[in-house]
Amino acid sequence: MKTRLYSRSPVPPRLEAQSDTRAHAMSPYRAAPLRFGPPLATYRPSKLRRASSLFVGASTGLAALASLVSSLAGGSDPGLWVATFFIVGMFATVAAVSLRIFLRDTRARVTVHEEGLVVATHTGKHTFLWEDVTGVWARFYEPVRSPEFIVRLGARDGAVIRLPAEIENARDLATRVQHETAAPVLADTLAALDAGERLWFGPLRVDPSGIHYGNRSSREYDVDAMQLSFRWLEVRLTSGKRILLPTEDVRNVGTLLAVAARFGVGRLAGGPA
Repeated sequence: MKTRLYSRSPVPPRLEAQSDTRAHAMSPYRAAPLRFGPPLATYRPSKLRRASSLFVGASTGLAALASLVSSLAGGSDPGLWVATFFIVGMFATVAAVSLRIFLRDTRARVTVHEEGLVVATHTGKHTFLWEDVTGVWARFYEPVRSPEFIVRLGARDGAVIRLPAEIENARDLATRVQHETAAPVLADTLAALDAGERLWFGPLRVDPSGIHYGNRSSREYDVDAMQLSFRWLEVRLTSGKRILLPTEDVRNVGTLLAVAARFGVGRLAGGPA
């Protein structure tokens, strides 16, 4: 069984990936840059999303052009030109937004390798070694072992990358990411708590005294129980109040639930086992 070592030392600058199949990353755990092997799988935004955005962009662009041409043939009536201005502007705006989405989706992809993954978006390419991943924001419709898709990924260097929207086979990608990262993230979390650190899971904070709800500038409330409910994390405070948090807004939901028992935080009645 492969054993991984995890360090909490400062992270050196990362090298940006040069290609999907020849990606490089600088890791604080290796003496030299890592060359990724061949891709195991590639995930892209859905064909339906790309086709629909292209269709809407092209059709509304043609509609804007047709409206402009028809107004030119309609004479110099000021009222006609005012109406044309608004119609052309509306169609042109929809066309620009739709074509922008299409171009972003055309470049977007997530490539999984044995050593990590490469996320390509309109902002560039971002390389993650599996052992560098410290944060996973995901949507869950079932118990925590079954994420539907990954929304964002966070790395040890503090970078947080939003994944492309509406990826085909998103659940398969989410399962791969969780399989590679869940155990080391939990191990790092437990080690940090043992060292007395404070850790944030969205609006929830965990420290050696327990789990608390609030933010850095407002009053905090102690958490009494939690459970996953459809796509929400349901939280009951010791005051009796219940709060629903979208799972994709809570960093490392699975880790949070795994450490809850340490502080006597239970599951709400009817929650998943």
